[in-house]
Amino acid sequence: METDRRNFIAGAVATFIAGSLPARAAHAPAELTLGAGARIGIVNLVDAELTHYHAARHVQDGFLKTYPLSWSVAAMLAEALRDPLAALGLTGVALVPPESLRRAREACFLNANLEKALPRECVAPYGEVLASQKVQALIVLGPGLNDGTHAGGARRRELPEYLRGWCLASGEGEAQAQALNLTELILVAPGARGAQLLARVYGGSAPESPVAAPADPKSPTAQELEALRAVFAGLLARQCAALFAQVRLSPRPA
Repeated sequence: METDRRNFIAGAVATFIAGSLPARAAHAPAELTLGAGARIGIVNLVDAELTHYHAARHVQDGFLKTYPLSWSVAAMLAEALRDPLAALGLTGVALVPPESLRRAREACFLNANLEKALPRECVAPYGEVLASQKVQALIVLGPGLNDGTHAGGARRRELPEYLRGWCLASGEGEAQAQALNLTELILVAPGARGAQLLARVYGGSAPESPVAAPADPKSPTAQELEALRAVFAGLLARQCAALFAQVRLSPRPA
């Protein structure tokens, strides 16, 4: 019985440790025409918190808890974009999200299918930011879900679909846990009919992101949470790099 229990948990944990960024269907790179030094707005809509999902053989022994983080997600996003933007001769501008975008977060991210296009109700809020902040494009980080709409074939079927944002998944009796970046990173630019979605990357996880599980799963220490900062910064940097791989920049005529 003990062997069966450990095999069950080990199999579940190994499944989500083996994952990587979801594969994306092949698309022609989006075309974005920008002048040298163009201003690119950077907006974060992900809460500074970590959701910990702990799986156990018996349902009553598992749990879901959310912890506030001392990190600034906005600062981490700006740092992850600094070098890629500089390499392209672009200027990143960190923006405080207006109330209109904060109110629209559910519609524009959690309830949206960003593999297609911006939801209709999100075109105006993004357009307002582009115009009011005088930026030529927006890079926006928002929460995603562990479901088919967001994760596609990389959805972690052994984990709840309602998991969102930055998560930690652990298993009973396991020494390692998995860092999950369940977010959406999108590139928005002005179009003929208003703001348009040019590229998106769902975060997912990476094989190199297993971390030490908290000694007490129900009460991680501040030091254990702080140790995850570099892990999520790495996942975010990978996500940012993947976003730029979907875009072809063209110089704007002088």
